[in-house]
Amino acid sequence: SVMVNNLKAVSSRQLRQQNTHLARQSKSSALWSRSYFACTAGGATIETLKAYVNSQSTPN
Repeated sequence: SVMVNNLKAVSSRQLRQQNTHLARQSKSSALWSRSYFACTAGGATIETLKAYVNSQSTPN
């Protein structure tokens, strides 16, 4: 969780530096949500993983 938090902090800082027009969407001015998801894929092939991701619904 520390690594993910660091990645979010660094990427947020870099995105804001490179995109000064980037609007702050939340009251806390956070670019990323506090949550994240991590899992292992076992022996699944990259093709299986791509198919799984592509089959997921997208938010409206």
